[in-house]
Amino acid sequence: MMETTTLVNGQSTHSISIFDRGLAYGDGLFETIALVNGQIQLWHLHKQRLLTGLVSLKLVASNEEAESLLSDVVTDVKTGFDLFKQPNGVLKITITRGVGGRGYAPPIHTKLSRIIAFTPWPNGRDYLARDGVTVRMCKHRWSQNSALVGLKHLNRLDQVIARSEWSDPDIHEGIMLNQQAKVCSGAMSNLFVEFNGALLTPKLDNCGIHGTMAQFICSLAQDMQVEVIHTDITIEHMLEADGLFLTNSINGIWPVVKLHHSNHDGDAATLSWSISELTNRLQKTLSDQLAKQPLVASVC
Repeated sequence: MMETTTLVNGQSTHSISIFDRGLAYGDGLFETIALVNGQIQLWHLHKQRLLTGLVSLKLVASNEEAESLLSDVVTDVKTGFDLFKQPNGVLKITITRGVGGRGYAPPIHTKLSRIIAFTPWPNGRDYLARDGVTVRMCKHRWSQNSALVGLKHLNRLDQVIARSEWSDPDIHEGIMLNQQAKVCSGAMSNLFVEFNGALLTPKLDNCGIHGTMAQFICSLAQDMQVEVIHTDITIEHMLEADGLFLTNSINGIWPVVKLHHSNHDGDAATLSWSISELTNRLQKTLSDQLAKQPLVASVC
């Protein structure tokens, strides 16, 4: 088995201080990025989301400081890739506020921690994009916080609790609602609903993550003259949909072919869909576009 390659502040190590605020308070951000044939997938979108988060959480004082930090991150990524020595894998970039004392108040002077991790590519799952996935409705709902919506911050307890609801390996993802009982996302993915030739996707006003792959799919769909509508989505929308698919940066597009849920009487029910022609077209277009992404050596 290939080992994980990790760097902390540019040094090859698996250790970090127990006083790091990322560990103590979830005070930081992360990005999970696909590495395929030496290519960094959707780097421009991951970089922009990271920059936005750094400023939003006041981990940096200015855009200039954020850009300087990202320059160090890029150097770390290139160093880590040389050590990893594999063309395919999963790159995780974590930025924390660094070491701090006791208490919630951020230190006046901070030295941010940069954590880079390369892990082996999760093999044996390619068939899911081809054949589709089975999902279930989660009981746990997203917490509501408009100040943090969209950010890939380090506190992911909502998703951890939702993911703990099942252990069946034949269930590939869980669908999570917001506090108003509207559909928000998957536990690890964004959701698209095909309806009358258009794509509906939940508007994320108070919870959820602005997924990089979801952003890219919206752009591809619009280039294909497919209308994308950000709106409230109910369970009924899903039940009446022409098709569903999930997106994230590692899995790409996963068509949903089965959904386990409870009906209005509280009885267990299963809905099924075929993989639509539109989903297949989007998958093909996505594959073609990802092939044009930058190599690690040219990341900037």
